[in-house]
Amino acid sequence: MSPLLLAGFTVVLALVAAPRLASASWVARAPRLAIGAWLGLSGAALLSAVLTGLTLLLHWDRTHDLVKGAWHICLDALLGRHDRPAQVAAVVGLTGLLVLGDRLLVNGRRMVIAARARRAELRLAVRIGGVPSPLPGASIVRHGEPAAYLLPGPSLPGREAEIVVTSAAVERLQAPELAAVLAHERAHHAGHHYEITHWMRLLAAAFPRIRGFELGRRQVERLVELCADDAAARGAARIDLARALVSMAQPASSPSGTPDGLLAAGGGDSLERLHRLLAPPRPLSWPVRAAIVAATTGVLAAPAAMAAFDRYVAWVPAMLSL
Repeated sequence: MSPLLLAGFTVVLALVAAPRLASASWVARAPRLAIGAWLGLSGAALLSAVLTGLTLLLHWDRTHDLVKGAWHICLDALLGRHDRPAQVAAVVGLTGLLVLGDRLLVNGRRMVIAARARRAELRLAVRIGGVPSPLPGASIVRHGEPAAYLLPGPSLPGREAEIVVTSAAVERLQAPELAAVLAHERAHHAGHHYEITHWMRLLAAAFPRIRGFELGRRQVERLVELCADDAAARGAARIDLARALVSMAQPASSPSGTPDGLLAAGGGDSLERLHRLLAPPRPLSWPVRAAIVAATTGVLAAPAAMAAFDRYVAWVPAMLSL
């Protein structure tokens, strides 16, 4: 029963919950909370898939100790020492786990290598095309289009944000606007937005046929920009960030000074960001926030509860007979 519940739960998360979350009206009012919901949903879907394979691989026999004898249980099931259906289920579960692990490891390694290469390339560009920078914590490179972006890489404790600003942005933006842009990029660094978007991109790349992961990637990349705007607006005037966003907006036919895939001040949906900066949405009430947190926690806990379902059902008669 548990594998069926878990597999069904995974499908519901990918095909029903993900589109519902993407279309929810509250996410723009609480982007940080929405990012947590997306991380919870994607984590629950992945955990549910892993537990589906494990429950198929493990033979849930009450005469075995689940922890100490787990590898014996797996081996017995794979060798058909219980019965043929258990052997088939074990083979299916092991195959699913191997495919899942292979996709995550291969794509994860590929993305890490690409991110390191991109970081090294951008640092080289800063050394070659950089100019003396009066901006604290930021490097300036010569480029004809205004842009500002955060160098890719994990946000390690104690490490300052590595921000690159083009010379055109420095020339075009007023001092308060430039300060708001830098605050936006520092908010990306402080919020660990690189790691969050990297995780969602990994899931989307590893499982391209699962629409929920690709939808989550696009939504999280949009939400981290809203989150950074809100954080920057706490220390700078919203109108300054809005003016900077308009100044750095690029026509569709114009080449941008921002390399693809980076957390840039001009990223996301510019119209949505501009509207939120000029007309901030009403914050969610505490009861609604608490309900969303509780729902996210419940979704994360559900796969483990389903995996233990068969064991729990088996324990109930024994406990009642005591």
